[in-house]
Amino acid sequence: VTGIRLAKSEDGVYPADFLAHSKREFAVMKSELENRISRIDDSNLRALMEIIFSGDRYEKFLNVPAGKVWHHSYIHGLLEHTLEIIKICDLMCDIHPELNRDILICGAMLHDFGKTEELSFEPVFDYTDKGKLLGHIVISAMIVNEEAKKIKNFPEELKDCLLHVILSHQGKLEFASPVVPKTLEAIALYQADELSAKVNAYKNAILKEQKSDSKWTKYINLVSTELFNHGISPEVDAEINKTLFD
Repeated sequence: VTGIRLAKSEDGVYPADFLAHSKREFAVMKSELENRISRIDDSNLRALMEIIFSGDRYEKFLNVPAGKVWHHSYIHGLLEHTLEIIKICDLMCDIHPELNRDILICGAMLHDFGKTEELSFEPVFDYTDKGKLLGHIVISAMIVNEEAKKIKNFPEELKDCLLHVILSHQGKLEFASPVVPKTLEAIALYQADELSAKVNAYKNAILKEQKSDSKWTKYINLVSTELFNHGISPEVDAEINKTLFD
């Protein structure tokens, strides 16, 4: 049609502007993550986090979704998902002081870091070629293994324990984890990841798929059931996300 011009990045318009975003304030989430990194006690692990969470790769981590469709599937979704897991893991360490807090928290930060290369959000949420060929778990482990080499005398057992919680965080071989959880930290991370992902996914399914004349959603294939809504609304959800972490 004559007179119509497509918007370009030079105009300050980007594909991500038209995609779903986290309801949490981005600046608050970013500050929360960086503050938690600064409180890691182990100097080797803190140095590793500071290396990985920097530069262009960190910028992509801050924006990428945690999934294409199912959970935290929106801009800043991976950041939001990661912060939820950190909070759950910190609580578990308060309850069970036998857990190595630094290994568990660093595992929470890094378990899905490979999604920075597995997922793309331009122009839509989709899997990259590398993501399809390798998967985010392997990519995450590769990044950790490579970056740890930059830290002189990084303890081998510490690296192995961190890699283990990353490699086992989906819990079962049939869920694409190369190994099953074999440490306290690994089982804690697996369950924290499940809790964050499943509650977010169910909540969003209820908000998006509810029948207009019923408290029930349509049948959700991914969970093999309908879901019942006894009080969630977009307005209530937005208010909760605004105040929950203040």
